Amino acid sequence: MSAKILTGVYLLIVGVCIGGIIVIGFSESVILDIDAIFRNNEFSTTLITKYDQGIIFSNIILKFSYLLVFAACFIFLYETLSYKFQKSSFFVWICSILNCILMLLFGLFYSPSIAKIFEEEPRIMASPNSESFFNQSELILKLLLLTLTISFFARVVLTYKKGLSLSDSKGQ
Repeated sequence: MSAKILTGVYLLIVGVCIGGIIVIGFSESVILDIDAIFRNNEFSTTLITKYDQGIIFSNIILKFSYLLVFAACFIFLYETLSYKFQKSSFFVWICSILNCILMLLFGLFYSPSIAKIFEEEPRIMASPNSESFFNQSELILKLLLLTLTISFFARVVLTYKKGLSLSDSKGQ
């Protein structure tokens, strides 16, 4: 019973991380294009600068990084125990280790650096080094989204197979 609850919590955490990455992608495009929305609205006198947009977006990134670090710790413990007790495959375990590495990399390195860049002056944010750094972080998130999705569906398939084989043996 506790294994099923832990599996449910695991799938919930992985699903929240997948959804969070998707929301980060949407919010980035909306927040960084919000000045165009205000410029095209004749009733708005609000002027929002790239610096203001960066401060808003950096807060979102930092809060998401806390979730990623917690999720990385939980996923590592869960998958290591599952693999140790032969409830998981080697592929799922390796994929989860890769997830944890990417989550910790983004949560502990990229997120604070992105927040620092956004809090600096706007000319630093527009530098080629910053642009390269943003592209790297975007690549990390895309790769993390892919590996998390693979892990999610692999865990669902493993759980279904384990549940199916247990119910088949009980019926005989």
